[in-house]
Amino acid sequence: MRIHRQRYQTGSVRKVPRAHGFAWEFRYYYTNPDGQRKLRVQTFDAAIYRSERDVRKSIEAQLASLNANTLAGRAGVTFGQVIDRYLKEELPRLKHSTQMTNRSLIELHVRPKWGEHRPADIEALEVKQWLDSLSFGAASKARARNTISKLLDLSMLWKYIPVTRNPMELVEVKGSTKRKKKIVILTPGQFRGIVKALPEPYNLMVLVCGCLGLRVSETLALKWIDIDWREGTLLVRRAFTHGQIQEEAKTDSSGAELPLYPELLKTLKKWRSKQDHDFEWVFASPKTGSPYSDSTILTRYLKPAAAKLKIEGIGWHSIRHSYKSWLAAAKINPAHMKDLMRHSDISTTMDVYGHTLTPELRASNSLVARQLI
Repeated sequence: MRIHRQRYQTGSVRKVPRAHGFAWEFRYYYTNPDGQRKLRVQTFDAAIYRSERDVRKSIEAQLASLNANTLAGRAGVTFGQVIDRYLKEELPRLKHSTQMTNRSLIELHVRPKWGEHRPADIEALEVKQWLDSLSFGAASKARARNTISKLLDLSMLWKYIPVTRNPMELVEVKGSTKRKKKIVILTPGQFRGIVKALPEPYNLMVLVCGCLGLRVSETLALKWIDIDWREGTLLVRRAFTHGQIQEEAKTDSSGAELPLYPELLKTLKKWRSKQDHDFEWVFASPKTGSPYSDSTILTRYLKPAAAKLKIEGIGWHSIRHSYKSWLAAAKINPAHMKDLMRHSDISTTMDVYGHTLTPELRASNSLVARQLI
């Protein structure tokens, strides 16, 4: 068996005649499992790839992979090629909403600025100056910084650059850890006023969010099978965000069985009896049969209803913040607060206590829910 030392290659691209015009051929060498160097040919449709440049752009990631184990290959890999590999191998592992956000940030901002750079040439000061020039808010700048940091970490993992300190550790985004937007906390009276001002079923969505402290993504993803009518409980186990269903909760603690206040249970039963369709979702659009859009409801209904009551700056998460405030005002046991809020760590709520039983949670939840209905 002959073993060939892998060498850096760029491959060759040429035109080859066809019955109706021509096609592009990309020719390169690879080493098979027996260590033999073999020629491989790929064909590209000229109707899709109009120029050699188009073909070259398409094969960038492939060439980077072929040359990854060569010294010249590792030195010549661009940040754009690292991005391509990240999009192919790492991004699909993330939740759909995170995939959408990261892909948009990379394609609109990171790749145009840094795609032609080599990973080893990306310096902290340059990135800081670039971030300072952006019209983003601090949180978005921090996300851009963190994305570049992740890509540099992967560059080390994939042996494109030596393992060393990540230069992004030196880049600080001021204000990225501070909340810029004022948190809107509703009183129970304001909450009831908003519910009363909203048409059905949006008033019911808000009521469910308020009585249980749910995120809107969790409320929109509720199915009728999640409700135990006999026991008076509701199971939270999925979310609907960016037009996609996530069949797992945000965290392990986010998925939980929650007590339904009797009046809320009656309201949901009444809502179900009004349905003239057989949708599985509790809140499904009659037109599509799928969950509603939270952003559309916020813009068209929730904000206008709040504005009539002279409440500004409201968002869906204002209701969850308010629920936590109502629990605290009712002097609920911190352990109960943690479980009702479904936080994975009580430090997120306040301090450390163990899990509590459903009967105890029901009593704590009732202290708040009866003020809202």
